[in-house]
Amino acid sequence: MSHTLFRLGAAAALTGLLSLGGIVSAAAATSGKDALALLNKDGDDTFEIVEVIDLGTKLFVAINPDGDTTLEKDETKGRLTDADWKAVNKDSDQTLEMDEWLAVVRARFNAADTNKDGKLTVKELDAPAGQKLLLLIVK
Repeated sequence: MSHTLFRLGAAAALTGLLSLGGIVSAAAATSGKDALALLNKDGDDTFEIVEVIDLGTKLFVAINPDGDTTLEKDETKGRLTDADWKAVNKDSDQTLEMDEWLAVVRARFNAADTNKDGKLTVKELDAPAGQKLLLLIVK
């Protein structure tokens, strides 16, 4: 009986990790190495902007429980600061549309790409700017 419960618990945990189109818990992928291992689909051990935009788009959907076309401030708690909101929410409507969200994703990618080669490595992802980016691509 205990083996069955363990298997069910393990299966439930795995299902949670694999849900939402590859989006995983931020607790499971806080390091650059972990994020790349879990989310880098082309196996080159880097994130390019196209991959980051795709992951950012998926996270927008994942953290938007009401399923509308915008994010409210409470849905971005811990991911965006008040200053981020002010800088990107140009229409001042108290919500973020996908293009506004992705503008932050792009800006954080560019800030993390210290050598400007268009790719983020483990070292770049583990730096403070990379960690800020991971908040926008890892659930």
